[in-house]
Amino acid sequence: MSTLRDQRFWIGHSEQLVEGAYLRIDASYAGDPTSLLVFRYKGQCLAYRNLCVHMPRELDCENDMIFDETGQYLRCSMHGIVYDPLTGESLSTLCNGQRLTSVRVMEDETGIWIKDRRLRPRLAAD
Repeated sequence: MSTLRDQRFWIGHSEQLVEGAYLRIDASYAGDPTSLLVFRYKGQCLAYRNLCVHMPRELDCENDMIFDETGQYLRCSMHGIVYDPLTGESLSTLCNGQRLTSVRVMEDETGIWIKDRRLRPRLAAD
C-alpha cells in the first residue's frame, strides 16, 4: 500500500516562495515531459502546468515572469493571454473561460509538495 509520502514530491522550503515569485519545476505529466509553475499569490501556494491554453507554449517562454505588470494576473509572455491566478481561468477575450491545468500542491511545516497522481519528478536522464 502506498503512503502519503509515496504520492507526493518535494518542491522546496516555504521561504523560497515569497509573494509574487514562482518556481519552475521539471516534471512528467501522465508520462510526458512538462514544466510546472508553483507560486504564491495572496498567501496561497498554487501550481499549474506551464502551458498556455491558446497555443502550446510555456507562460514564461519569452521572459522569466508569469505575472502581468500589476501583479494581479498570470500572463503568457508570448501571447499576452491573462489568467486568474486562483482559478487558472483565461480572462482574455481569446480563450475566455478556458483554464490552465491545475496541479495539487500542499504546504506543511517541512515545505512545499506536489501531490498529484498525474505528476512525477523528472530526473536528469528523463
